[in-house]
Amino acid sequence: MSLGIALSGGGAKGAAHIGVLEALKENGIKIDYISGTSSGSIIAAFYAAGYSPNEILRLLVNNTKSNKLLDYDKSIGFKLMKLLVSRKLTINGFIKGDKIETLIRRYMNEKNISDISDIKTPLAIPIVDLKTGEIVYYSNKEIINKDNNLLESNKDVEEDEYIIKGVYKKAKIYDDYPEYRDLGDIADIIRASISFPGVFRPKNIEENVYIDGGVRVNTPVKILKEMGADKVIAISFDCNRLDNKNLKNIIGITSQAIDILTHEAGEEEQKLADINIRICAKGISLLDFSKSISLARKGYYVINNNIKYIKKKIGIN
Repeated sequence: MSLGIALSGGGAKGAAHIGVLEALKENGIKIDYISGTSSGSIIAAFYAAGYSPNEILRLLVNNTKSNKLLDYDKSIGFKLMKLLVSRKLTINGFIKGDKIETLIRRYMNEKNISDISDIKTPLAIPIVDLKTGEIVYYSNKEIINKDNNLLESNKDVEEDEYIIKGVYKKAKIYDDYPEYRDLGDIADIIRASISFPGVFRPKNIEENVYIDGGVRVNTPVKILKEMGADKVIAISFDCNRLDNKNLKNIIGITSQAIDILTHEAGEEEQKLADINIRICAKGISLLDFSKSISLARKGYYVINNNIKYIKKKIGIN
């Protein structure tokens, strides 16, 4: 029996994933497949690359303390002034994202990893093409259970015809058929996956523009099943959807709005999991990394408090 774990996005709340992985390891539960979105993609990639949960937590805490993670765009003020004069808005994100991408590249290089294919543990990270809305899954393992039923997909359909009040029109169909790639710079992929709209700048890879995979698949369960996992544990923070403490600024409002918009799609994805663990971390804003240690402990205790149930569900005595 092979086991996969899907780590959802959640900004700073993603630190709880570290405690989850540590608790599973201490209880002798081996992770065979791992996926992650946004902050979950960072934890998933580092774990798959060979970093222990304690090492990941140490890296997170040390770099947040020294302010090495976030590089705010200092030209925001100027751009807002320009908006008043020219009425042209040129702000595409408050955080440039160069610092965190540089750190990811550095720590991956220490494990002799540059491409996702260099990672041995099966890993999957979803990102979203901003131009087409398409989900792009980067994975280092062949997708063996992919649904290729073309009668149920829109992959080869470019236009649809419809009638409104007797007027014939044509409309582009949204492409809901995912794309799968097995090669790609790991730092670029993670940087794209954390590109939370309005907060981080989108990530350009070649001629495409990518944003946070959480816009369409915040807890990537299905991809793990397609990769071959027999059982999947999904870790999310969905019980925080009614947390209204952080609705005082544009980041908090944007985060809550996207949670609401993506709720239904997220629920459908999580239904595919064999075990759903929802970690409550109320009062933690998207970029509040000051509580990383306490969040990691919370993830640790949630798993240990439910370890008998988890073992039973995955068939471990």
